[in-house]
Amino acid sequence: MSSAIRHRTDIDGLRAVAILPILLFHAGVSALSGGFVGVDIFFVISGFLITSIIVREMGQGRFRLVDFYRRRAVRIFPALIVVCAFVLAFGAWRLLPSEFARLAHSTMAALAFASNIHFWQVADYFAPDAELMPLLHTWSLGVEEQFYIFFPLGMIVVGRFLRGRFAALLALAAVASFVGGWVVAMGSPVAAFYLLPVRAWELLAGALVAVSGVTTSARPGKAGRELVAWIGAALLFAAILFVRDGPGFPIPQALVPVLGAALVIACGEKTTVGRVLSLGILRYIGRISYSTYLWHWPLIAFWRIETGIALDAAETIGLVAASLVAGAISYHLVEKPFMDRYRTHGSSWRVVGVGIAALAAGVALAAVLLATAPSWRRIDPQVARIAAYDDYLERPEYQYQFRRGPCFRGEAQAEIPFDPAECVALSADRPNVVVVGDSYAAQYWRAIQLHLPQANVMQATASGCRPLVGSGGDARCREVADYVLGPLLDGGHLSTVVLAGRWLPEDLEFLASTIARVRAASAVPVVIGPVPEYEGAFAPILARAMAHGDLAAIDRWRKPERAALDRQMKALVEAAGGTYLSPMAELCPAQGCVLTAPDGAPMQFDYGHLTLPGARWVVNRFAIPVPPSVGITKD
Repeated sequence: MSSAIRHRTDIDGLRAVAILPILLFHAGVSALSGGFVGVDIFFVISGFLITSIIVREMGQGRFRLVDFYRRRAVRIFPALIVVCAFVLAFGAWRLLPSEFARLAHSTMAALAFASNIHFWQVADYFAPDAELMPLLHTWSLGVEEQFYIFFPLGMIVVGRFLRGRFAALLALAAVASFVGGWVVAMGSPVAAFYLLPVRAWELLAGALVAVSGVTTSARPGKAGRELVAWIGAALLFAAILFVRDGPGFPIPQALVPVLGAALVIACGEKTTVGRVLSLGILRYIGRISYSTYLWHWPLIAFWRIETGIALDAAETIGLVAASLVAGAISYHLVEKPFMDRYRTHGSSWRVVGVGIAALAAGVALAAVLLATAPSWRRIDPQVARIAAYDDYLERPEYQYQFRRGPCFRGEAQAEIPFDPAECVALSADRPNVVVVGDSYAAQYWRAIQLHLPQANVMQATASGCRPLVGSGGDARCREVADYVLGPLLDGGHLSTVVLAGRWLPEDLEFLASTIARVRAASAVPVVIGPVPEYEGAFAPILARAMAHGDLAAIDRWRKPERAALDRQMKALVEAAGGTYLSPMAELCPAQGCVLTAPDGAPMQFDYGHLTLPGARWVVNRFAIPVPPSVGITKD
């Protein structure tokens, strides 16, 4: 084990290599598809530095837990508290009630270093709406601080009883974390992204470098260190450029940046790579990297909340510059003064106690603001009504409209079987109409039932499952679609088959054959096309535009490609002999989009789905063909 540690200028530069891709990726530079791996690089750096300090102090017989936690508190708490205070203040000024409530909860989680657990429950890191959560990035602080609650305790036990087996035990723990994480990832990719047990191997990789002795000049030789350092650098840049989000991250894809960072650190600062990383500009960016990391995401998230998720080049440059400036100011006015004054002077117990009290005060402040917000926040009643639809899934009309259960199976409800007896029971004396598809079909079912009281309108829907013949899909999807487009259709008792879904361009190749299949069974195929979609939830977008008196701002959030798909589908469906109904034509005619239903409710609630008033408004403008169905012979 190494008995001494000194400041590593190359590690300052490596921090710059970590923060710059994060900053550029979050600011919309899509060419850096793996920019988010900067967090994994930070994990390795942190594991190396903290373990080096612990090992050094244990070797000198002067390691104390309270001193360790004091250094963490002085390093982490001040800048985090300032950022959270800013976020709460800005959110109280600009956010809608439901948004501010979510922000207050995430602030409490961040200050309690539990935001990774919080966001595991409420947000997929790579989902579009996650880009509007100002404290999402604090999940990584949760992972680190949870790690450092347990890691020093484990080091004390190992140092006392198994001192000669540091490296072996750390390697065993890292392998266990990686393998266990892979198992977790197969069942829950979101849990694998956020939770400490799955991420611990990345910090342990840095810890292994610290205790393995590979940083000494004797192993490997100079030429070997040069080669290994360049391999490490190549792995880092390959990860930044080519790693993709999705089920393969963090396991196994995070192996690339983690191994790259570990190799660069292990080879030391006297390699060519180390000398490049020690350049002054990189060292400075590395020194301000923690503050920059804290500030960049709230600045970008609040900007997007105000203007839209898509960023143009000028906005990207401005946000990157603003983040670096904010990071520098925070470093010089908050982070560094606290480090200089409290890192080594005064009682460790007092410093830790004051730090914990400050965090607790921040949590209490967020809780008080949340509880009292209705009394001091003044919002126009119509704006408040629109904004309330952001929680539409909790409203009673959601269940009435979508009828979640056997007839509308969610992705988390695979255990609920599709029930033909309940969902597609045929009528002997009324025309039989079946609505089949995904959640975009489920949103219409109730409206069509109310629109066609003379018909028996049935629902066969499963979220994420478009109603197409031959398109594949998981068992949950195929069970519903195959039954409707198979035995039910072949029975010859259906008048009309309404096909609806969140159509994608790749669905078009299967649509004509599906229409032909319906026509061959003497039923009328009706296809409902795409709806307008938004880069964010429509209800808060509309409420904010109304509050600011600028409805034209909504146009910036709308996805243009859905209108193009609508035109393609109309031509294809009509050529195949089907009836095409276009919500796009009704909702967004040439003179401008219709935003609210006659009763004042928003037409849509999330990025695309219609509210019940919106669905009824659209469906009432459709002419749905319903010929008489063939009667059912009763035994």
